[in-house]
Amino acid sequence: MKIALICKHYLLSKGGMERYTIALSRELLKTGHQVHVLTHRRQKEPGILFHHVPMLRFSSPAKNLSFAYFSRKVLAGHRFDVVQSMERVMDQDIFRASDGINPIQMSERYSNPVIRKLKAFGPRRQALTYLEKRIFEGSGCRYVMTNSRLVKNQILDHYRISPNRIFVIYNSVDHERFHPSVQKQHREAVRTELGIPENDRLLLFVGNDFKRKGLPLLVQSLNSLQNPRLKLVVVGHDRAGDHQRRTAKKQLGNRIFFLGSQSRIEKYYGAADLLILPTRYDAFANVCLEAMACGIPVITTRTNGAGEIIDNGIQGYVLETWEPEELAAVIDRCTSDATLSEMGKHAFTRAAAFTGKRYMSQLMALYDRVRIQKEQK
Repeated sequence: MKIALICKHYLLSKGGMERYTIALSRELLKTGHQVHVLTHRRQKEPGILFHHVPMLRFSSPAKNLSFAYFSRKVLAGHRFDVVQSMERVMDQDIFRASDGINPIQMSERYSNPVIRKLKAFGPRRQALTYLEKRIFEGSGCRYVMTNSRLVKNQILDHYRISPNRIFVIYNSVDHERFHPSVQKQHREAVRTELGIPENDRLLLFVGNDFKRKGLPLLVQSLNSLQNPRLKLVVVGHDRAGDHQRRTAKKQLGNRIFFLGSQSRIEKYYGAADLLILPTRYDAFANVCLEAMACGIPVITTRTNGAGEIIDNGIQGYVLETWEPEELAAVIDRCTSDATLSEMGKHAFTRAAAFTGKRYMSQLMALYDRVRIQKEQK
């Protein structure tokens, strides 16, 4: 097939959306498809046919609307079997809603309803609302693809769209990189480097937005437990996180380690006993699936789409609230060797099903549906 992918930045140095686009383009190319990428900035990639999309850069609304407009102009000059967009643009066959939707982002960012209402009238949110309405309620796309039932239900709650147009395809994980043997490879070395004894419990937090991902809640919970054997490693960065780092250090002292961004995250999965991500909102935090593939149990929240693949007490726990008392009680429940070992085995077994082959099979079925419908027109 002749397939077009749309993403503002085709760069591995960017975030998850960009890395997903690059990985998908490589897989499609490997399986014999002709791959076109509509993008504003890109890295070199053999075999990919690139189409430059202009974008006005002086404000967020201008970026979003201009990229959407010029993407449409580029598409008008070509005929593709399938167009999949990772961005909110005016025309696509499939829109991948991987970062949630505007109304949910607003409610999570602005808890005060008056401020939220005022912000909704701002140009950035108006632009996003316009594009989402075109995608979900207008003629902007044929199908929507989400990576969790959480996001599918949120779209149905906020927009007039048939549930038959929304497909849930869960993320996959790289099992060659993330696997239980990372524990043998890295556990001793990382713990020695950090000065963490083998019989201490190493809890791992991975995320770049400390407040939204729930780091303050985790620190508060650990502080209440007052267990010197519980150590916390924080991987990720937050430009506004200096105050949170100082507060965490004040509460936990030498029980917390801030390591910044790490390219080889598997080292820290290998050293950890438990991944904890008490996030306020994540469409599907892939770090949970990566940790599970390494045989590490996970504690997260109902507002993380990845919680849908975790059964309480089996592969980890899914919190019902953002109360520190609940999280502290769950952590306390997970400190024995037997509990961690058993949950780790179940976590690995559950993650084993989320392969790239499964993902591509489901995606290609959706692509075929689009192609057939376009041929019948």
